[in-house]
Amino acid sequence: MKKKWLAVLLCTCLAFAGCGSSGEEEGEEVSKNDGKGQSGSLLAGNKTPISTPVPADSGNGSEGDTGLGDITVPDVNNPAEDTGAYWRPQGSVVLGQYIGVSVSEEKAEVSDESVQSEIEYLLEQNVEPRAIEGRNIVEKGDYVCVDYTLWVDGEQVDEITEEYLTVGDGYYDFEESLPGTYIGESKTAECEVEDYMHSEYLGQTGTYIVQIKSINERIVPELTDAFIAEKTDFETVEAYRQDIYDTLLEEAKEQARSRERVSAFEKIMEDSTFTGISDADIQSYVDETVAYHEQYAAMWGTQPEQLVSLLYGETYEEFLAVAREDGEYAVKQYLILDAVIEDAGIKLTDEEYDKALAEYAAENDFSSVEEVEDTYYKEDLVEQFLRDKAYNMIVESMIVG
Repeated sequence: MKKKWLAVLLCTCLAFAGCGSSGEEEGEEVSKNDGKGQSGSLLAGNKTPISTPVPADSGNGSEGDTGLGDITVPDVNNPAEDTGAYWRPQGSVVLGQYIGVSVSEEKAEVSDESVQSEIEYLLEQNVEPRAIEGRNIVEKGDYVCVDYTLWVDGEQVDEITEEYLTVGDGYYDFEESLPGTYIGESKTAECEVEDYMHSEYLGQTGTYIVQIKSINERIVPELTDAFIAEKTDFETVEAYRQDIYDTLLEEAKEQARSRERVSAFEKIMEDSTFTGISDADIQSYVDETVAYHEQYAAMWGTQPEQLVSLLYGETYEEFLAVAREDGEYAVKQYLILDAVIEDAGIKLTDEEYDKALAEYAAENDFSSVEEVEDTYYKEDLVEQFLRDKAYNMIVESMIVG
């Protein structure tokens, strides 16, 4: 029931545009570009079968026999049709160098503070309250247990029992009214509703009736081998600490490699010439990004502006500007991949298709490869796997130093 969340980890993997974001450690801002430059999947939605086979000149980008038999495909020229359209941005590119691109090595580092932060989080999760004897009046900074109800327009909209909070932390609308309240006393506080868990009433006047149950000490457990053995899968503090370090290091390495891949594609973009890029394609990326964050804001009971501020530490206008920059990057990246497929003559064998399909099914929690093919057009799958193959060829040829 808090206005803020101590540990919110969102992995904003946009299936539409193949770019992702991952949360950092608690207390740090989240980078929206951690996955930028990765090929990812552009598949979106369920297919609506069209009963006719693909003609050689259907206008879907293929020439002659596709080699895929009688497959059903969406009408990519009719966006109004609910076909689960695959993202094919408009425009063309004259490629610069794309093989053997030189990039600076990104260092993967893990600080002692990062490891300690993870340990402290585990300790905080196991804090135990202990009632303070000889005190019955609440003061600012006290760790109290309360029951409370929220009323809006004369109607009770929430009831919470045995909620522990630190008076003055600012997580609850009614906290400022608690100092001076006695144990057992019910305090009525009228204030503007700002608690994100009651987002449907934000800005309205709420009446909180709060009863103080106890005033407590916060007993933080001692970090010992016995505690670690009880609360984790490790036997000693040192083993647990090492595992945290190893995990964070692997994450840091992947983030470093991701930054190197981004640098490589940025160099390719600088060395290439683009024409005919559609603003509508860029805006579609922005719209999908906004829709994604609106979905998560609704899940957390808050507004998109507050979610963006919490995750990224920036205004909503700044967030939209970055989303637009990422949209342009995504359009250019996939124009490059499509051009590389043609320039390098990249093909997909039956064996490569089957392997990629199995990997896609496993990575995206499909029960079988058949379910994937029932969900997406086979042409779209082939095109995506070709793009993945072009992407891998580029990043595997990078010269890092």
